Amino acid sequence: MNAHIKGAKDPKGFDNIVKEIFAPIYPVISQQIIEKTSLVEGKCLDAGCGTGALGRAFAKKTKMQITFFDKSPEMLNLSKQYVNDENLSNRSSFLFGDIHDIPCENESFDLVISRGSTPFWDDWSKAYDEIFRILKIGGQAYIGGGFGNKNLRNQIRKKMEEKEPNWRNSFKDRLEEKKETLPKIIKDLKPTYFEIIDNESGFWLYMKK
Repeated sequence: MNAHIKGAKDPKGFDNIVKEIFAPIYPVISQQIIEKTSLVEGKCLDAGCGTGALGRAFAKKTKMQITFFDKSPEMLNLSKQYVNDENLSNRSSFLFGDIHDIPCENESFDLVISRGSTPFWDDWSKAYDEIFRILKIGGQAYIGGGFGNKNLRNQIRKKMEEKEPNWRNSFKDRLEEKKETLPKIIKDLKPTYFEIIDNESGFWLYMKK
């Protein structure tokens, strides 16, 4: 994947794509998370937050305290700028670190959300183990990727293919391989409930500790 698509090597380029192309999906996905989890208060971690687009959209629809978590200082700085611009600072915090070793205490969060970061996680077993560890008993996670609905998916794919015809190829095969192993990874964590959502909204894991 080209650096301007992947994001971490070119945060400004990634930010432009989020604003110009992906922006409409985040309110839709955040509403789907609310409908699935029924959570509107408590503490939420936006894991691999990038510029914080999902966490910010979620904050605007809930009263949750959002922690924006990423391994890129540049991405976190962009998140801070947007949070300040959108008057969300009073319910926001920022955390630098790696998904495979989240610098948080056990049972710290009511909810963990993430959109679009999982293809870049090196070790899904370790990453999900960490997510499970920091969830409170009864806490929930909604993690994966997608565009919210079929219409948005088609619109964004068309725009992205015009910009970069092969934009999906570099992570598609890797993601498909990991999809097959995900049910076993989650079963080994022994959540009280989980399901794999694979439909027009995208590919998501919903899990309750």
